[in-house]
Amino acid sequence: MNKTVTKKANTRSLQQRAQETKAKILSAALSEFAKSGFDGVSTRSIATNAGVNHTLISHHFGSKDALWKATAEWFFNTYNQEFLNRPKALNEVDATDKLRIYIRDFIEFCVNFPDFTRFMMQANQGDEKRLNWLVDRFLSSGSETELGILQQAQKLGLILKGDSLHMRYLFIGAATSIFTFAPEFSRLSGKDPFSHSMVEQHIDYLLALFSTQVPKLKEV
Repeated sequence: MNKTVTKKANTRSLQQRAQETKAKILSAALSEFAKSGFDGVSTRSIATNAGVNHTLISHHFGSKDALWKATAEWFFNTYNQEFLNRPKALNEVDATDKLRIYIRDFIEFCVNFPDFTRFMMQANQGDEKRLNWLVDRFLSSGSETELGILQQAQKLGLILKGDSLHMRYLFIGAATSIFTFAPEFSRLSGKDPFSHSMVEQHIDYLLALFSTQVPKLKEV
C-alpha cells in the first residue's frame, strides 16, 4: 500500500471517529438538555454521559449555546427526514391509510426520541432568544407541513374539524404524553409504552380520538 492510499485511509478513519464522537455528544446533550434545561446542564456533565473528554465538546462545537443549537439541528433534521418528507412517497396511498401512516411515523419518532418532547418543554420554559431561534429555524416551516396534513384530513372528513393549529397541539400532546411520562405510566399500568403492542394500541386510540368515526378498539 503506497503512502497516498495509507494517508487517505487514515484520514477517513479519523473523520469516522470524529463523527462517532459528535454523535455520542449530541445524544448525551439531548438527554441532558431534556432533563435539566439549558441552564441546569454543564458541558462537563454532557461529556461524562457521552463518555468523552470534556475538551472534545469545545473542539467540535465551541460553546454550550452552539452545542444546544447543534442538538436541536440534529434531531429536527432527523425528524424532517423520518416524518415531514414522507408525504412525497405516499401520493398514491388511500387517504385513510395515509393518515394512519403519518400517525405511525410520528409515534415511532417519539418512541425513538422520547427526549424530543422534553427538550421542547424545556425550551419553552427557557431563554426567549433560544425559543425564537427554534421557531424561526425549524418550527414555522415544520408546522406548515403538519398543518397541511391535518387540514387535508379535515377536508376528507377523516378527523374532527376546527382550528388546525389548535388541533396540532392537541394531537402532539395526545401522541407524546405516554412516552414523555413513560416511568409514571409503567408504574401505574405495569405495561411498557414502548412495546410493539402498546404502540399499535396507541395509534388506534389516537385515530379514535381525532376521527369523525369511532372504530372498535382492541385492548392490550
